[in-house]
Amino acid sequence: MKRKLGIFALVCLPALLVALGGVYFVQRERSRICEIVRGQPPCTCGCRDAHVQADAEVTSCTDNMATEAGFAIMALLVLVLVGSTVLFATDARRARRQAAANKAFVADISHRLRTPLTGIRLNADLLNESRLQDDGERKDAVSVIAEEAKHLTALVERLLDHVARP
Repeated sequence: MKRKLGIFALVCLPALLVALGGVYFVQRERSRICEIVRGQPPCTCGCRDAHVQADAEVTSCTDNMATEAGFAIMALLVLVLVGSTVLFATDARRARRQAAANKAFVADISHRLRTPLTGIRLNADLLNESRLQDDGERKDAVSVIAEEAKHLTALVERLLDHVARP
């Protein structure tokens, strides 16, 4: 998530600053051109229509500049929004996959740990209740407890090694 925010900050924020700078530049130039046109002295040569047409062309040109700049800024903002949406959606998808993998891991490890524990408890209960009368049966129960304890120890060590990995 931090990586995604870093990419977002490195790409999107400068793009937004450039866009805002472009808006400022276009508006400043448009205002300057309009002031120059308005500041012209009235026509005394009798070609008022030509001056009105020139004023209209300048105004149209500055309006077109502002419109094109607006479209460019809108396109940039759409790209920024789409890009950030893709970044965050990808990160959310990865987090969901990681959560599902963690859930499956916990389910698997709990099953693997419960199996030897069940064997140990069953044989310990049989020995504790003195249900096993024969020495051979008692030795078998103790042997099963020892084997399952070894198996459980190996599982716990593997689990701890897995968890300790970076």
